[in-house]
Amino acid sequence: MYFKTTYFHNFRNLRGERREWVSGFNLITGPNGSGKTNFLEGLNLISGWGPFDRKVKIPQLVRRFPSDHDKTGAASLWGMACGEDESEVFASLQVRCQLKCDDKSIGASEMRRKIPMLSFMPGHMSLLKGGASCRRQLLDMIGAVVSVQYARILHDYRHLLRQKSALLRKMRSAEVTDRMMIAFGSWLWSAREEILSLLKSEMENFSQLLPAPLDFFLKRGGGTSDDSPVGDFKRSLQIVREKEIFSRMPLVGPHRDDIIFTSEGVETSVAFSRGQNRRAVSAIILASAHVVEQKLGKKPVLVFDEITSELDEQGRELAIEALLDTGYQVFAATADALPHEGVEIHKMRDGRFL
Repeated sequence: MYFKTTYFHNFRNLRGERREWVSGFNLITGPNGSGKTNFLEGLNLISGWGPFDRKVKIPQLVRRFPSDHDKTGAASLWGMACGEDESEVFASLQVRCQLKCDDKSIGASEMRRKIPMLSFMPGHMSLLKGGASCRRQLLDMIGAVVSVQYARILHDYRHLLRQKSALLRKMRSAEVTDRMMIAFGSWLWSAREEILSLLKSEMENFSQLLPAPLDFFLKRGGGTSDDSPVGDFKRSLQIVREKEIFSRMPLVGPHRDDIIFTSEGVETSVAFSRGQNRRAVSAIILASAHVVEQKLGKKPVLVFDEITSELDEQGRELAIEALLDTGYQVFAATADALPHEGVEIHKMRDGRFL
């Protein structure tokens, strides 16, 4: 899929203007504060993902310029998506975000499958060396695109997690909640392990980006990985029950998962330099997009904020070439223009395209 045209109104600091896009690589350049990231966030919203920062409320995204005559205090995002399907998509932002596809209301989960998009912020470039939450986020992003059920089960699991945390703080029994967490948590463990298996297969297509062989596996949060997910969850809960009561927090489940990356038996956090990590992350990102395409039969749209962050010149060239070779539509923002054959450059300043 790809966006052919977009029009955003009253969103963040962006001026309302219709914009045409190529189906390949769109590079958005401009100084800090020009609106590059805001535009990418608009794409994120219209594709069913919401704001980049979960703490941001929808009304905070609305802006009315002094010259505007619209007094409704609402923002609207419109796009025409083409490719495997052709769809007109619309998001109305007021108290909350309401999505429509071809003039019919649609849920966020369905929209994510309608127009698959994967967005990567600068923090994702620390995927190998950063905290486990970044790696879980990657799994959840892939899972939520390829499966409506994944997003729903993850939502229900998080609700149970909050419920159990509250019970533990009050020193009350969480046995009933545990039974439900076993069902949802073990399902997520199985789904994440399947995602990693698919990811590992697709990594072979991007070996030219890797500085050295790369292997990885899911480390189940509080589990052992030596048994079926259900059996592992049950046994692990029994082992840590007293610790949970003492610490007053849940110690077993997908909320504590991690992905362990190794190269020739050594963890990449030790084996790879900073630049090598960045190149490996580029390969992982591209492999993730291939997983989405294989599962949905649609090419995903890829969004990058500060795409060249800390990549050396060779790594930058390899990453751009690899992205161009995929045939995916790419929206990438960077402060500096990066002239490259096949890359369409769009300049921004003060919330508008030049």
